Amino acid sequence: MGHFLSVVFQAVRRNLFVFTFIVLVLVSAKWIRGEWMHVQSIVKEVPALRAVQQDVNDHQATVAQRMAQQVEQLSGATVQQLDAQIRGIDKDISLQQRELDKVSLASGAFTGADRIVEHVRQQAMRGAEIELRRQAKAHLVALRAHLVVLGNRQAALHTLEQLRLAHVKMYAAYQSRQQELDQSQAAGGLLVHLPFTEPYERVRQLERAVNDLRAANRKAYKDFLAQQALLERMSLPTPIAAFRVDEQRLVMIGTPLRERLRQAEGLAAQNHVWQAYQAVRPVLPAAAGVLIGWWLVPAAIRIFFYFVLAPLAARRPAIVIGKTQGNPPASPSANARRARHSSVISAVSQNVILAAGDDMLIRPDYCQSQPAGVTVTTTLLFSWRHWLTSIAAHLWMLKRLRTAHAADVVVSSTVDALDEVALLEIAAGEAIVLQPRGLAGIVCKGGRRPTIRSHWRLGTLHAWLTLQLRYLAFEGPVTLIVKGCRGVRLESAVSGRIISQDATLGFSVNAMYATVRADPFIPYLRGRQALFHDQFSGQDAYFLYEEVPRNARPGGQQQNPLEVVLDVGLKAFGI
Repeated sequence: MGHFLSVVFQAVRRNLFVFTFIVLVLVSAKWIRGEWMHVQSIVKEVPALRAVQQDVNDHQATVAQRMAQQVEQLSGATVQQLDAQIRGIDKDISLQQRELDKVSLASGAFTGADRIVEHVRQQAMRGAEIELRRQAKAHLVALRAHLVVLGNRQAALHTLEQLRLAHVKMYAAYQSRQQELDQSQAAGGLLVHLPFTEPYERVRQLERAVNDLRAANRKAYKDFLAQQALLERMSLPTPIAAFRVDEQRLVMIGTPLRERLRQAEGLAAQNHVWQAYQAVRPVLPAAAGVLIGWWLVPAAIRIFFYFVLAPLAARRPAIVIGKTQGNPPASPSANARRARHSSVISAVSQNVILAAGDDMLIRPDYCQSQPAGVTVTTTLLFSWRHWLTSIAAHLWMLKRLRTAHAADVVVSSTVDALDEVALLEIAAGEAIVLQPRGLAGIVCKGGRRPTIRSHWRLGTLHAWLTLQLRYLAFEGPVTLIVKGCRGVRLESAVSGRIISQDATLGFSVNAMYATVRADPFIPYLRGRQALFHDQFSGQDAYFLYEEVPRNARPGGQQQNPLEVVLDVGLKAFGI
């Protein structure tokens, strides 16, 4: 029952965590989307609105200068000429007003940032055009009235009376239409507030008519007052001042544009994503270059190595450690009889027969069992002369077994289930190049330690490309206990053989060792295989390798850069 409740609790906890994670993702996605939309609007609107503001200012200055020049040229014009000019300005104002109305009616259809900016631009420019023409018209009207007053006071009085009557008539029409509007609103009731109903449309028409009449009435009254003021100054007429643009009224025309720009800049100042973008934008090109280089430089290096260095290395002479080599080493393994037909010389465990006076140095985790009566001591290092190699290859704190009579010792890995061991007998006068990482122990005949010689190959391209500059050769007589992942193979190199570099454990000193380019190219470019394979050839030559390269195992790949550097350094010294 307790186990069942524990399973249920874990399932509930796991699903609750997943549910919470999904909720957070959805909430974050909504927030991120909103922030991104704000950033997009800022990116598009702020620079565009600033450019529009500058364009509108330049346009206003140009139109104002042009209108001032036109008005100045009419300073000495007759009343008829002024009338013609005023009529022309009225047509221009009507045309610009129609265009402005079209822009205003279509404002609801503008959804994109570009369309909104263009709408604001058109509205500001059309408004400036209309305002400047109205100011010019007002100045020309004043100039015309001044000319009329100066030319004929009686005509001015008659004009004043006409203006008064026009104002009275316009006021009466305005009052009449206002009464009609009030009556329609009272008669329509609630329907006047419901769109698409007849009372609603009727009231809207009357409101527009009332607004037009109100504006016309104000204009008529203003004209009357202006004419009256001129008549009062008729006895001592004053000259009309030169035309000057009312900058304050132009500023009021550009208020929507400035308000839109202020809102966009305020949004930019409050948006953290936009501020972050502004902070990193200067380094984005450099970061993109670094990223491209991060991908392209290794690829270019791999291409150079594959198509230039690898073929060059293939044409260089092979490495030969020594010339003298007798028969291949014997393998007194449990499957030695099968070795005549197969190159496998390893097994999960091996029986090592120690003769009287023999010494066995072996790693403690590879000594599975031993007979009673065997003298066991500890050897600190495999070789004091090669102390660094001994430490790096885990050949330290070894068990030393010695017996006064024949003893059977079972050798097997007790910590790694994939390791197999092989026995390799090296006769006197023979030698084998062996990587210490594959050595689990040795059996010394008569207690005599084998000679280990270092062979440096600094003048060959093969050594530098594989980063193995030193080779260690073990000279007989000695029996080497070699370990390998999933097994150890011993093969002849008479016909020439190619294997993976990671699998190589050793080779005979007379073997011709070289590197060859690994094919095909795409797996190497993707980092799925090494650039070089090991090639061995030569009469009476042989080589030794493990079935599965240890570095190819999932746990064998080094992800720490320091470990990779350390492994490269150890490989250079043949460790």
